[in-house]
Amino acid sequence: MIFPVKVPYTVGPDIVKYEGASFNIYPDPAYLLEKKKELELHGGHICGSINNDYLHYLNAFCGFDINTTLPEICVGLEEDVAILKDGHLQAIGFCFPSGFYPVQKLGLSFFDMHLPVGDGETLRRSSEKVSALISKQDAMFRRYVWTLTSLPSLSQLPSYTRPVPQSINDLYFRTETQTTVGIDGHICLFFVKVDMHPLQQVWDDSGKRQLIVDSINSMSDAVIAYKNIVHIKTMINK
Repeated sequence: MIFPVKVPYTVGPDIVKYEGASFNIYPDPAYLLEKKKELELHGGHICGSINNDYLHYLNAFCGFDINTTLPEICVGLEEDVAILKDGHLQAIGFCFPSGFYPVQKLGLSFFDMHLPVGDGETLRRSSEKVSALISKQDAMFRRYVWTLTSLPSLSQLPSYTRPVPQSINDLYFRTETQTTVGIDGHICLFFVKVDMHPLQQVWDDSGKRQLIVDSINSMSDAVIAYKNIVHIKTMINK
């Protein structure tokens, strides 16, 4: 289990160079089934593109037939995917989004995509530099994001009702492994692997438990509100 919790919690372009695989070449059938279900239910909100011409970059990189459609790509990979050109979102297939409607981001710049992020000023200020960096030919970077949630599904669409948690047993530890691949200085392929585990799996480890509590307590009110964990913060501090 990935455990990217740090103290203090910060919001920024904390990407690091990466040389491994950007996606799982042996996808878990259970993930693919869940993605298929989400596409059938919410395809118009989670999968779309401005210009399908850019899909050939993703198909070529992943080893798919050149004519593979975006929905077909989505159910062929564990990872959610997106394509940026010169820092603007051209295509997105996020079956497991974290509290937003992915298709609404189409056409937006890296800066505009992160406007809602709490305490995201540092991330937004560096958006132009980061966009250029992650688009460089053969450049690969990785970043991790984590949160706690009471919604057990891999998808965290805003339309899904979040249960009010009564105990730690009602919470989940959610992580995103974000990997970027640069092509020709203009195109960036963006892969996101979402993982969910019952919080109890890490809560029994006193060291990890304390890191989670300390990290959440170091978050600003803006971050707490953005992550929708006001009640969760109160609960874990009891």
